[in-house]
Amino acid sequence: MSQVLVSVVVPVYNGAEYLEKTVESISAQDYENIELILVDDGSVDNSSAIIRQLVAQDSRIKPFFNSNGGVAHARNFGIAQAKGDFIAFCDQDDLWLPSKLSQQMPLFSNNKVGLVYCGAITDYILYKRQSKSGFKNKHKGKVFEQLVQLNMLTCCTAVVRKSDLQQVNGFDDDRALMGVDDWHLWLKLAMVCEFDFVAEHLAVHVFHGDNYSLNDEKMHEAEMVCLKKIETIAAIYQKTADWSLIKQQLHLRYTKSYIYSGLYNLAGNTFIRAHRTKKNIPCFLKGWLIKLVPNFVWHILQKTKRKIAAK
Repeated sequence: MSQVLVSVVVPVYNGAEYLEKTVESISAQDYENIELILVDDGSVDNSSAIIRQLVAQDSRIKPFFNSNGGVAHARNFGIAQAKGDFIAFCDQDDLWLPSKLSQQMPLFSNNKVGLVYCGAITDYILYKRQSKSGFKNKHKGKVFEQLVQLNMLTCCTAVVRKSDLQQVNGFDDDRALMGVDDWHLWLKLAMVCEFDFVAEHLAVHVFHGDNYSLNDEKMHEAEMVCLKKIETIAAIYQKTADWSLIKQQLHLRYTKSYIYSGLYNLAGNTFIRAHRTKKNIPCFLKGWLIKLVPNFVWHILQKTKRKIAAK
């Protein structure tokens, strides 16, 4: 499928530091038939001035300026303005490699496919480090069962058929979902269409100091809200799952992160929460053990473990 119009939606909020580089990477696609929709979501820096400069450089850029409504609201607004039958997403600080769209779009020749994604390089700006995840946990076809266990794609990698977006009413702009509103959308889409992916790293997902997704506790709670909402929607589509087990596994994933970060009391509480979600006595006992042992003991043990691992 060559050169059908793709509408690229980029929400912008105080993105002056990153926006030009992001737009440059999108404009440099070897797939040229795009429109780039920049939705300024009430920025208070000079993002609006930068957007106007960018528009003067590329007629494919369509600017919109709104009051602040949140990233999901901005994306929905961009979707509503889109003239293309396919919508691609990129955040204001993420980047695309030049062949991203040209490699993804042919997969839509299968009419059952409503979303195509790819791999993304993760760039940790603060630590000057990049990583590439493998494709072992990437799935295609009917992916709801795998996707509800763990989000397998990054927003900047997704291209979606607009008709499928409209069928599931786009993003949920509930701010309690902030940080995982994209996962919520992918799960809704997985109920109505198939997914496919390109097994190459064609985007760069940037983490820096003000990335919302670096705050584990907020992300944990947002993911719980997401699962509760999806459980209700899934019943409409007759999708079943062991919801208590899925929620318990989510809690247990975060205990590892809390322990790694030295948040031992929070880790203990989360183990106990996992037990309350679905009865698991080892989780209950582990949670109380972590809470009862003084934090300085866990710090010493963790420091020792890391020294041994480093040898």
